[in-house]
Amino acid sequence: MLALMFKTLSFGEILWDLFPDYKKPGGSPANLAYHLHLFGNKSYLLSRVGLDKNGEELLKFLSNKGLSDRYIQQDSKLPTGTVGVTIDDQNEPSYSIHQPAAWDEIELTSDLKVLSASLDAFCFASLSQRHDTSKNTVNELLNHLPEKCLKVFDLNIRPPFIDKKTILKNIERADVIKLNQAEHGIVGEWLGTANAADKIVEKHLNKTIILTLGSDGSELINSEGRFYQNAFPIQESGDFVGVGDAFLACFTYLILKRIEPQQLLEISNRYASFVASQQGGMPEIPQDLLDLII
Repeated sequence: MLALMFKTLSFGEILWDLFPDYKKPGGSPANLAYHLHLFGNKSYLLSRVGLDKNGEELLKFLSNKGLSDRYIQQDSKLPTGTVGVTIDDQNEPSYSIHQPAAWDEIELTSDLKVLSASLDAFCFASLSQRHDTSKNTVNELLNHLPEKCLKVFDLNIRPPFIDKKTILKNIERADVIKLNQAEHGIVGEWLGTANAADKIVEKHLNKTIILTLGSDGSELINSEGRFYQNAFPIQESGDFVGVGDAFLACFTYLILKRIEPQQLLEISNRYASFVASQQGGMPEIPQDLLDLII
């Protein structure tokens, strides 16, 4: 494939995923920014950490990975975010998201307004908007984006942080919407339909829906139709954290490159299957896999 570089901004939490036996840097937007960076993009993360040891370690981690910390704000009062992670017998992670956290107070700055005007993609999620300050910043950034900018919305619904009004508003404003089967069912109930994806695309022909199906693969729904891809085998036993983020990062990059839907799904699933076999949402990626994408 022809290597292309895009300017992307991922909005939301960077934090520590606390497993029973170890901890790893995480947060869905941080995972997304990491993978977009690996693909050779100018990938920026907009987040906020505390003035504490956890925050210092996360900034050092970003630096070691070559990721810019230019838009990582620091909070003198709130702590760096942490999440307790447990894995069930079906290898599905569950999360205990601690609050309050610094990433709840991400502020809009003049530098961000300048950056937003030149973005190729803006990636945002529902969890990152659980508090008003960060929610308002997302809305303002969406208002400043150029028409060409791809707006990518991830429904990472985590009870009790479910804001129906905000989620439906974000769906209206996004170009690409990613959700899993459970989230698809919730949105369907809100819209009064058994098939939310079809209803959204029928109303907005320019939207693309990604429906992740776990071990059954994924589906893409747009005005051209429905495209399905089986999941790839997982070679090792990992913790399955950040798999959806890896998938979405790969998908975002490939859709910016205007790759056809079926090939786009196949490569994104292959990439996600590797991440599922690793520990944490930001593992080292072998060059031969990156070459397949770039």
